[in-house]
Amino acid sequence: MTEKILLKNGIVITMDGAKRIIQDGAVAIEGQNIVDVGRTSEIEKEHQDAMVIDANHKAILPGIVNLHYHSHLLTRGLFQSVTPTATLDEQLIDIFYPLAKKMTPEDVYAEASLGYVEAIKTGTTCVNDIYWRIEALADAAKDTGIRAAICSEALDLAVSETIEDNEKGFLSKHNLADGRIKIWFGVEWIPVCSTEMLMKARELATKYKTGLHIHLNESMWEVEQVKKKYGKRPIEEAYDLGMLGEDCVAAHCVWVNDRELKILKETKTHVAHNPVSNMLLANGFARIPEMMANGINVGLGTDAPQNNADMFDAMKLASMMQKAVKLDITQMPFDKVLEMATINGARALGLEKEIGSIEVGKKADIILINLRSTRFEPVVMGKYSNLLPNLVYGAHGDNVDTTIIDGQIVMQDRKMTTVDEERVMDESKKTLDSLIDRIF
Repeated sequence: MTEKILLKNGIVITMDGAKRIIQDGAVAIEGQNIVDVGRTSEIEKEHQDAMVIDANHKAILPGIVNLHYHSHLLTRGLFQSVTPTATLDEQLIDIFYPLAKKMTPEDVYAEASLGYVEAIKTGTTCVNDIYWRIEALADAAKDTGIRAAICSEALDLAVSETIEDNEKGFLSKHNLADGRIKIWFGVEWIPVCSTEMLMKARELATKYKTGLHIHLNESMWEVEQVKKKYGKRPIEEAYDLGMLGEDCVAAHCVWVNDRELKILKETKTHVAHNPVSNMLLANGFARIPEMMANGINVGLGTDAPQNNADMFDAMKLASMMQKAVKLDITQMPFDKVLEMATINGARALGLEKEIGSIEVGKKADIILINLRSTRFEPVVMGKYSNLLPNLVYGAHGDNVDTTIIDGQIVMQDRKMTTVDEERVMDESKKTLDSLIDRIF
Protein backbone atom coordinates (compact mmCIF):
# COMPACT_ATOMS: atom_id res chain seq x y z
CA MET A 1 0.00 0.00 0.00
CA THR A 2 1.08 3.58 -0.66
CA GLU A 3 2.18 5.18 2.58
CA LYS A 4 0.09 8.11 3.76
CA ILE A 5 1.41 10.79 6.09
CA LEU A 6 -0.60 13.49 7.83
CA LEU A 7 1.18 16.53 9.24
CA LYS A 8 -1.26 18.30 11.54
CA ASN A 9 -1.58 21.08 14.13
CA GLY A 10 1.24 23.11 12.56
CA ILE A 11 1.59 26.53 10.98
CA VAL A 12 1.66 25.87 7.23
CA ILE A 13 3.66 28.43 5.28
CA THR A 14 2.64 27.44 1.77
CA MET A 15 4.72 29.84 -0.39
CA ASP A 16 1.97 29.41 -2.99
CA GLY A 17 0.76 32.17 -5.29
CA ALA A 18 -1.51 33.59 -2.59
CA LYS A 19 1.24 33.30 0.05
CA ARG A 20 -1.18 31.55 2.38
CA ILE A 21 -0.18 30.91 5.97
CA ILE A 22 -2.55 28.45 7.64
CA GLN A 23 -2.63 28.52 11.41
CA ASP A 24 -3.44 25.13 12.94
CA GLY A 25 -2.88 23.71 9.49
CA ALA A 26 -2.35 20.27 8.04
CA VAL A 27 -0.74 18.67 5.00
CA ALA A 28 -1.67 15.22 3.73
CA ILE A 29 0.87 13.20 1.76
CA GLU A 30 0.25 10.08 -0.28
CA GLY A 31 3.22 8.41 -1.92
CA GLN A 32 5.46 11.12 -3.35
CA ASN A 33 2.82 13.84 -3.52
CA ILE A 34 0.89 16.36 -1.48
CA VAL A 35 -2.81 15.46 -1.71
CA ASP A 36 -4.44 17.90 0.71
CA VAL A 37 -3.65 21.22 2.43
CA GLY A 38 -5.82 23.15 4.83
CA ARG A 39 -7.04 23.46 8.40
CA THR A 40 -6.35 20.48 10.63
CA SER A 41 -10.02 20.18 11.62
CA GLU A 42 -10.95 19.67 7.95
CA ILE A 43 -8.01 17.70 6.61
CA GLU A 44 -7.69 15.05 9.32
CA LYS A 45 -11.29 13.91 8.75
CA GLU A 46 -10.38 12.85 5.21
CA HIS A 47 -7.15 11.07 6.08
CA GLN A 48 -7.81 9.02 9.18
CA ASP A 49 -5.78 6.08 7.82
CA ALA A 50 -2.55 8.12 7.55
CA MET A 51 0.50 7.98 9.79
CA VAL A 52 0.30 11.15 11.89
CA ILE A 53 3.09 13.57 12.68
CA ASP A 54 1.98 16.12 15.26
CA ALA A 55 3.38 19.48 14.17
CA ASN A 56 2.20 21.39 17.23
CA HIS A 57 4.64 24.26 17.91
CA LYS A 58 6.15 23.69 14.49
CA ALA A 59 6.20 25.57 11.20
CA ILE A 60 5.59 23.49 8.07
CA LEU A 61 7.49 24.90 5.08
CA PRO A 62 8.37 23.79 1.57
CA GLY A 63 11.85 22.34 1.47
CA ILE A 64 14.68 24.76 0.75
CA VAL A 65 16.40 24.74 -2.64
CA ASN A 66 20.15 25.37 -2.62
CA LEU A 67 20.69 26.74 -6.12
CA HIS A 68 24.49 26.70 -6.10
CA TYR A 69 26.21 23.99 -4.12
CA HIS A 70 29.56 22.21 -4.18
CA SER A 71 29.88 18.88 -2.42
CA HIS A 72 33.48 19.49 -1.34
CA LEU A 73 32.66 19.97 2.32
CA LEU A 74 35.67 17.88 3.34
CA THR A 75 37.92 20.77 2.35
CA ARG A 76 35.88 23.45 4.09
CA GLY A 77 38.20 25.55 6.20
CA LEU A 78 41.19 23.74 4.72
CA PHE A 79 41.88 26.42 2.11
CA GLN A 80 41.58 29.19 4.69
CA SER A 81 43.95 27.29 6.99
CA VAL A 82 46.58 26.45 4.39
CA THR A 83 46.42 29.76 2.51
CA PRO A 84 44.57 32.26 4.74
CA THR A 85 45.30 35.25 2.47
CA ALA A 86 44.81 33.54 -0.90
CA THR A 87 42.24 34.94 -3.29
CA LEU A 88 39.65 32.72 -4.99
CA ASP A 89 41.71 32.25 -8.15
CA GLU A 90 44.82 31.38 -6.10
CA GLN A 91 42.93 28.85 -3.99
CA LEU A 92 41.48 27.17 -7.07
CA ILE A 93 44.57 27.10 -9.26
CA ASP A 94 47.16 26.34 -6.58
CA ILE A 95 45.22 23.92 -4.36
CA PHE A 96 41.78 22.87 -5.51
CA TYR A 97 42.45 21.88 -9.14
CA PRO A 98 45.49 19.76 -8.19
CA LEU A 99 43.40 18.19 -5.44
CA ALA A 100 40.59 17.38 -7.86
CA LYS A 101 42.92 15.32 -10.05
CA LYS A 102 43.52 12.98 -7.11
CA MET A 103 39.90 12.55 -6.10
CA THR A 104 38.51 9.05 -6.64
CA PRO A 105 34.81 8.22 -6.99
CA GLU A 106 35.01 6.67 -3.52
CA ASP A 107 36.40 9.93 -2.12
CA VAL A 108 33.60 11.90 -3.72
CA TYR A 109 30.90 9.50 -2.52
CA ALA A 110 32.09 9.89 1.09
CA GLU A 111 32.36 13.65 0.74
CA ALA A 112 28.99 14.11 -0.95
CA SER A 113 27.26 11.85 1.56
CA LEU A 114 28.48 14.14 4.34
CA GLY A 115 27.38 17.23 2.45
CA TYR A 116 23.96 15.88 1.59
CA VAL A 117 23.34 14.78 5.17
CA GLU A 118 24.23 18.24 6.41
CA ALA A 119 21.94 19.79 3.80
CA ILE A 120 19.05 17.55 4.82
CA LYS A 121 19.60 18.25 8.52
CA THR A 122 19.52 22.01 7.90
CA GLY A 123 16.33 22.01 5.85
CA THR A 124 17.54 21.74 2.27
CA THR A 125 15.62 19.20 0.24
CA CYS A 126 17.10 19.97 -3.19
CA VAL A 127 20.65 20.89 -4.22
CA ASN A 128 22.00 22.16 -7.54
CA ASP A 129 25.38 20.49 -7.14
CA ILE A 130 28.37 21.18 -9.38
CA TYR A 131 31.39 19.03 -8.56
CA TRP A 132 33.50 16.08 -9.77
CA ARG A 133 32.80 12.38 -10.42
CA ILE A 134 29.09 12.91 -10.92
CA GLU A 135 28.18 9.24 -10.99
CA ALA A 136 29.42 8.99 -7.39
CA LEU A 137 27.49 12.16 -6.54
CA ALA A 138 24.31 10.67 -7.95
CA ASP A 139 24.78 7.50 -5.91
CA ALA A 140 25.28 9.56 -2.73
CA ALA A 141 22.14 11.56 -3.49
CA LYS A 142 20.16 8.37 -4.07
CA ASP A 143 21.33 6.82 -0.81
CA THR A 144 20.87 9.87 1.42
CA GLY A 145 17.46 10.69 -0.06
CA ILE A 146 18.10 14.25 -1.20
CA ARG A 147 16.70 15.69 -4.41
CA ALA A 148 19.48 16.89 -6.68
CA ALA A 149 20.43 18.42 -9.98
CA ILE A 150 24.03 17.31 -10.50
CA CYS A 151 26.63 18.36 -13.03
CA SER A 152 30.35 18.20 -13.55
CA GLU A 153 32.60 21.10 -12.60
CA ALA A 154 34.24 20.59 -15.98
CA LEU A 155 37.28 22.49 -17.22
CA ASP A 156 39.83 21.50 -19.79
CA LEU A 157 42.64 24.00 -19.28
CA ALA A 158 43.60 22.92 -15.76
CA VAL A 159 42.18 19.50 -14.89
CA SER A 160 40.89 16.33 -16.50
CA GLU A 161 37.19 16.47 -15.55
CA THR A 162 35.60 16.84 -18.96
CA ILE A 163 32.29 17.43 -20.64
CA GLU A 164 32.58 13.86 -21.91
CA ASP A 165 32.65 12.73 -18.26
CA ASN A 166 29.52 14.78 -17.71
CA GLU A 167 27.80 13.15 -20.68
CA LYS A 168 28.71 9.71 -19.40
CA GLY A 169 27.15 10.62 -16.05
CA PHE A 170 24.01 11.87 -17.77
CA LEU A 171 23.57 8.67 -19.74
CA SER A 172 24.01 6.46 -16.68
CA LYS A 173 22.36 8.45 -13.87
CA HIS A 174 19.79 10.94 -15.22
CA ASN A 175 16.37 10.42 -13.60
CA LEU A 176 17.83 8.06 -10.99
CA ALA A 177 15.63 7.31 -7.96
CA ASP A 178 12.30 7.72 -9.78
CA GLY A 179 13.37 11.05 -11.24
CA ARG A 180 14.55 12.56 -7.95
CA ILE A 181 18.03 13.00 -9.40
CA LYS A 182 18.61 14.98 -12.58
CA ILE A 183 21.90 15.34 -14.43
CA TRP A 184 22.75 18.74 -15.89
CA PHE A 185 25.82 19.91 -17.78
CA GLY A 186 28.26 22.12 -15.94
CA VAL A 187 31.37 24.16 -16.57
CA GLU A 188 33.71 25.80 -14.08
CA TRP A 189 34.33 29.35 -15.32
CA ILE A 190 35.48 30.85 -18.57
CA PRO A 191 39.17 31.54 -17.68
CA VAL A 192 39.90 27.80 -17.36
CA CYS A 193 37.61 26.53 -20.14
CA SER A 194 38.28 26.46 -23.87
CA THR A 195 35.73 27.94 -26.23
CA GLU A 196 35.28 24.48 -27.74
CA MET A 197 34.41 22.97 -24.38
CA LEU A 198 31.96 25.74 -23.52
CA MET A 199 30.19 25.28 -26.83
CA LYS A 200 30.11 21.52 -26.34
CA ALA A 201 28.46 21.97 -22.94
CA ARG A 202 25.72 24.06 -24.51
CA GLU A 203 25.32 21.59 -27.37
CA LEU A 204 24.85 18.65 -25.02
CA ALA A 205 22.50 20.47 -22.63
CA THR A 206 20.30 21.34 -25.59
CA LYS A 207 20.55 17.86 -27.12
CA TYR A 208 19.47 16.13 -23.92
CA LYS A 209 16.94 18.80 -22.92
CA THR A 210 18.52 19.39 -19.53
CA GLY A 211 20.09 22.33 -17.70
CA LEU A 212 23.40 24.17 -17.81
CA HIS A 213 25.24 25.44 -14.71
CA ILE A 214 28.16 27.90 -14.89
CA HIS A 215 30.04 30.40 -12.72
CA LEU A 216 29.94 33.91 -14.19
CA ASN A 217 31.34 37.29 -13.09
CA GLU A 218 32.20 36.03 -9.61
CA SER A 219 35.40 38.02 -9.11
CA MET A 220 37.16 41.04 -10.58
CA TRP A 221 40.04 38.71 -11.49
CA GLU A 222 37.71 36.58 -13.61
CA VAL A 223 36.27 39.61 -15.39
CA GLU A 224 39.72 41.00 -16.20
CA GLN A 225 41.04 37.63 -17.40
CA VAL A 226 38.13 37.19 -19.81
CA LYS A 227 38.45 40.76 -21.08
CA LYS A 228 42.15 40.21 -21.80
CA LYS A 229 41.52 36.95 -23.62
CA TYR A 230 38.32 37.72 -25.52
CA GLY A 231 37.89 41.48 -25.36
CA LYS A 232 34.57 40.94 -23.60
CA ARG A 233 33.22 40.44 -20.12
CA PRO A 234 32.19 36.89 -19.00
CA ILE A 235 28.43 37.27 -19.40
CA GLU A 236 28.97 38.87 -22.81
CA GLU A 237 31.18 35.97 -23.90
CA ALA A 238 28.70 33.40 -22.55
CA TYR A 239 25.92 35.17 -24.45
CA ASP A 240 27.87 35.19 -27.71
CA LEU A 241 28.51 31.46 -27.32
CA GLY A 242 24.77 30.83 -26.85
CA MET A 243 25.17 29.47 -23.34
CA LEU A 244 22.57 31.61 -21.60
CA GLY A 245 18.83 30.98 -21.48
CA GLU A 246 15.92 29.67 -19.45
CA ASP A 247 17.75 26.38 -18.89
CA CYS A 248 20.87 28.07 -17.51
CA VAL A 249 21.78 28.87 -13.90
CA ALA A 250 24.56 31.46 -13.67
CA ALA A 251 26.23 31.39 -10.28
CA HIS A 252 27.34 34.58 -8.50
CA CYS A 253 27.06 37.35 -11.14
CA VAL A 254 28.70 39.80 -8.72
CA TRP A 255 30.49 42.12 -11.15
CA VAL A 256 27.68 42.76 -13.63
CA ASN A 257 27.40 45.97 -15.64
CA ASP A 258 24.20 47.40 -17.11
CA ARG A 259 24.64 45.69 -20.48
CA GLU A 260 25.14 42.31 -18.82
CA LEU A 261 22.11 42.91 -16.61
CA LYS A 262 20.10 43.46 -19.77
CA ILE A 263 21.50 40.24 -21.28
CA LEU A 264 20.47 38.22 -18.23
CA LYS A 265 16.99 39.68 -18.43
CA GLU A 266 16.52 39.17 -22.17
CA THR A 267 17.81 35.57 -22.11
CA LYS A 268 15.78 34.73 -18.98
CA THR A 269 18.90 33.28 -17.39
CA HIS A 270 18.54 32.41 -13.70
CA VAL A 271 21.01 33.73 -11.12
CA ALA A 272 22.23 31.86 -8.04
CA HIS A 273 23.19 34.40 -5.36
CA ASN A 274 25.76 33.27 -2.77
CA PRO A 275 26.09 36.12 -0.26
CA VAL A 276 28.21 34.42 2.40
CA SER A 277 30.72 33.10 -0.12
CA ASN A 278 30.96 36.45 -1.86
CA MET A 279 31.81 38.18 1.40
CA LEU A 280 34.19 35.53 2.74
CA LEU A 281 36.23 35.58 -0.47
CA ALA A 282 36.13 39.40 -0.63
CA ASN A 283 34.49 39.25 -4.04
CA GLY A 284 31.98 42.02 -3.47
CA PHE A 285 28.23 42.60 -3.42
CA ALA A 286 26.02 41.45 -6.28
CA ARG A 287 23.37 43.77 -7.72
CA ILE A 288 20.55 41.51 -6.60
CA PRO A 289 17.87 44.19 -6.01
CA GLU A 290 18.45 45.56 -9.52
CA MET A 291 18.26 42.07 -10.99
CA MET A 292 15.00 41.29 -9.25
CA ALA A 293 13.55 44.68 -10.18
CA ASN A 294 14.27 43.78 -13.82
CA GLY A 295 12.41 40.50 -13.53
CA ILE A 296 15.47 38.26 -13.37
CA ASN A 297 14.78 35.13 -11.34
CA VAL A 298 17.27 34.91 -8.45
CA GLY A 299 17.68 31.98 -6.09
CA LEU A 300 20.06 31.39 -3.21
CA GLY A 301 23.02 29.12 -2.66
CA THR A 302 25.73 28.41 -0.14
CA ASP A 303 28.54 27.73 -2.62
CA ALA A 304 31.50 26.04 -0.88
CA PRO A 305 33.32 28.84 1.00
CA GLN A 306 30.29 29.36 3.29
CA ASN A 307 31.82 26.37 5.14
CA ASN A 308 28.42 24.86 5.85
CA ALA A 309 25.25 23.87 4.02
CA ASP A 310 22.94 26.02 6.17
CA MET A 311 20.69 28.02 3.87
CA PHE A 312 19.31 30.00 6.80
CA ASP A 313 22.72 31.68 6.98
CA ALA A 314 22.44 32.53 3.29
CA MET A 315 18.91 33.93 3.72
CA LYS A 316 19.88 36.16 6.61
CA LEU A 317 22.96 37.57 4.93
CA ALA A 318 21.25 38.01 1.56
CA SER A 319 18.83 40.43 3.19
CA MET A 320 21.16 42.21 5.59
CA MET A 321 23.96 42.67 3.04
CA GLN A 322 21.85 44.76 0.69
CA LYS A 323 20.33 46.85 3.46
CA ALA A 324 23.81 47.75 4.66
CA VAL A 325 25.36 48.36 1.24
CA LYS A 326 22.53 50.58 0.06
CA LEU A 327 21.77 52.17 3.44
CA ASP A 328 18.14 51.29 2.78
CA ILE A 329 16.06 49.23 5.22
CA THR A 330 13.52 48.39 2.50
CA GLN A 331 15.98 46.37 0.45
CA MET A 332 15.55 42.59 0.24
CA PRO A 333 12.58 42.11 2.60
CA PHE A 334 12.34 38.81 4.46
CA ASP A 335 9.40 37.48 2.45
CA LYS A 336 11.26 37.95 -0.83
CA VAL A 337 14.32 36.22 0.57
CA LEU A 338 12.20 33.24 1.58
CA GLU A 339 10.87 33.12 -1.98
CA MET A 340 14.44 33.08 -3.27
CA ALA A 341 15.22 30.05 -1.11
CA THR A 342 12.12 28.09 -2.15
CA ILE A 343 10.00 28.79 -5.23
CA ASN A 344 12.64 30.86 -7.05
CA GLY A 345 15.16 28.07 -6.74
CA ALA A 346 12.59 25.56 -7.94
CA ARG A 347 11.81 27.79 -10.94
CA ALA A 348 15.48 28.05 -11.84
CA LEU A 349 15.73 24.25 -11.97
CA GLY A 350 12.58 23.95 -14.09
CA LEU A 351 10.85 22.28 -11.15
CA GLU A 352 8.39 24.97 -10.08
CA LYS A 353 5.46 22.67 -10.95
CA GLU A 354 6.89 19.99 -8.66
CA ILE A 355 8.55 21.66 -5.67
CA GLY A 356 9.11 25.05 -4.02
CA SER A 357 5.68 25.47 -2.42
CA ILE A 358 3.15 23.43 -0.49
CA GLU A 359 0.32 22.81 -2.94
CA VAL A 360 -1.85 19.87 -3.88
CA GLY A 361 -0.25 17.85 -6.65
CA LYS A 362 3.32 18.89 -5.93
CA LYS A 363 6.03 16.60 -4.62
CA ALA A 364 6.10 16.27 -0.85
CA ASP A 365 9.38 18.10 -0.19
CA ILE A 366 8.60 19.57 3.22
CA ILE A 367 10.43 20.61 6.38
CA LEU A 368 9.20 21.10 9.93
CA ILE A 369 10.85 23.75 12.08
CA ASN A 370 10.59 23.54 15.85
CA LEU A 371 9.29 26.90 17.08
CA ARG A 372 9.34 25.94 20.76
CA SER A 373 12.55 27.82 21.34
CA THR A 374 13.68 31.11 22.80
CA ARG A 375 14.81 31.86 19.25
CA PHE A 376 11.15 32.12 18.13
CA GLU A 377 8.89 32.41 21.17
CA PRO A 378 6.57 34.12 21.64
CA VAL A 379 5.17 33.33 18.19
CA VAL A 380 2.68 35.96 17.06
CA MET A 381 0.22 35.35 14.23
CA GLY A 382 -2.20 37.65 12.47
CA LYS A 383 -1.64 41.22 11.28
CA TYR A 384 1.53 41.71 13.31
CA SER A 385 2.97 38.23 12.88
CA ASN A 386 6.65 37.88 13.72
CA LEU A 387 6.99 34.37 12.30
CA LEU A 388 8.52 35.00 8.87
CA PRO A 389 11.08 37.61 9.97
CA ASN A 390 12.15 35.39 12.85
CA LEU A 391 12.59 32.45 10.47
CA VAL A 392 14.69 34.46 8.00
CA TYR A 393 16.73 36.47 10.50
CA GLY A 394 16.82 34.20 13.52
CA ALA A 395 16.57 30.56 12.48
CA HIS A 396 19.48 28.17 12.19
CA GLY A 397 19.50 24.91 10.33
CA ASP A 398 19.50 22.97 13.58
CA ASN A 399 16.00 24.28 14.27
CA VAL A 400 14.78 21.92 11.54
CA ASP A 401 13.11 18.97 13.24
CA THR A 402 11.90 16.83 10.32
CA THR A 403 12.72 16.68 6.61
CA ILE A 404 10.53 14.94 4.04
CA ILE A 405 11.69 14.49 0.43
CA ASP A 406 9.60 12.90 -2.31
CA GLY A 407 7.16 11.79 0.37
CA GLN A 408 9.86 9.94 2.33
CA ILE A 409 10.80 10.95 5.87
CA VAL A 410 14.57 11.27 5.58
CA MET A 411 15.07 12.93 8.96
CA GLN A 412 12.75 12.88 11.98
CA ASP A 413 13.42 14.35 15.41
CA ARG A 414 16.90 15.36 14.11
CA LYS A 415 17.78 11.73 13.27
CA MET A 416 18.57 10.56 9.73
CA THR A 417 16.46 7.62 8.58
CA THR A 418 18.19 6.85 5.27
CA VAL A 419 21.85 6.52 6.26
CA ASP A 420 23.91 6.04 9.41
CA GLU A 421 25.07 9.57 10.19
CA GLU A 422 27.90 8.40 12.46
CA ARG A 423 29.25 6.14 9.74
CA VAL A 424 29.03 8.95 7.18
CA MET A 425 31.12 11.20 9.43
CA ASP A 426 33.65 8.45 10.13
CA GLU A 427 34.06 7.69 6.42
CA SER A 428 34.49 11.37 5.61
CA LYS A 429 37.27 11.66 8.19
CA LYS A 430 39.11 8.66 6.73
CA THR A 431 38.75 10.16 3.27
CA LEU A 432 40.11 13.55 4.30
CA ASP A 433 43.08 11.98 6.10
CA SER A 434 43.86 10.02 2.95
CA LEU A 435 43.53 13.10 0.76
CA ILE A 436 45.88 15.12 2.95
CA ASP A 437 48.46 12.33 2.68
CA ARG A 438 48.13 12.42 -1.11
CA ILE A 439 48.29 16.21 -1.43
CA PHE A 440 50.78 17.58 1.11
